[in-house]
Amino acid sequence: MARLSVDLNRGGLHEIAAPSDFETDGPFEIRLRNHGEAVHVHCNLDDDLSAVASLAETNHYVEPYSRRSVPVDTRRIDTPVTGRLKIVTAYGAESAYTTVTVSPPGTVTESVTVDESLAKPQREAPEPPTPRERLLAAADRGSTALVAGVTLLICATLVVAALAQNTAAFLGSVALIAALAATLAVRRQR
Repeated sequence: MARLSVDLNRGGLHEIAAPSDFETDGPFEIRLRNHGEAVHVHCNLDDDLSAVASLAETNHYVEPYSRRSVPVDTRRIDTPVTGRLKIVTAYGAESAYTTVTVSPPGTVTESVTVDESLAKPQREAPEPPTPRERLLAAADRGSTALVAGVTLLICATLVVAALAQNTAAFLGSVALIAALAATLAVRRQR
C-alpha cells in the first residue's frame, strides 16, 4: 500500500510538513508522524478527490512522539483524477495541502523525489516514548555536560599543581579524575 508521510510538530508546535504532490494507483495510507506534543489532526478531501477516494474518519488524535496511519480507500478508475488533501492542526490555525493524483491501477511507478532536503542530515535520536524516560534522558544529557565541566576544572587544577610542584594537589587531582572515570564507566554499563 502506498504511503503519504506527514510530519507533525517537527519544527514547532502544530507545524505540519507534508509533500506538495502524491500519486497512487489504489488505496493508500496517510502516515502521521508526531515529533512532539499530542495533537488533533483533521484530514479533508476536496470535491474532486472525494469523488474517487474516501476516509472512514476525518479527525485523529496522535499521541506524543508516535505514529498513526489513516487509511484512504479509492475506487477503481479508468482515467487519472487529481484533487487536494487538506491536513489541519490546532483547530484550523495550521494547515497544509497535498495535491493527490489517483491513477488507474498499474500505471504508477515508484519514484523518488530529489530535492535539497536530501543534502541535510536527517539523523535524529528517537524521542523516548514516556515522559519519565524523556526526563531521564534530559537528566543524562545534563549530567554528562556537568561531568565534562568538572573534569575540565580538575584537569586545570592538575596542570596548575604540576607547574607549582605541589605534590598533594597533583595527587588529589589525579584521584578525582580516576573517581570521575570510574563513575562514568559505571553509568555507561547501566
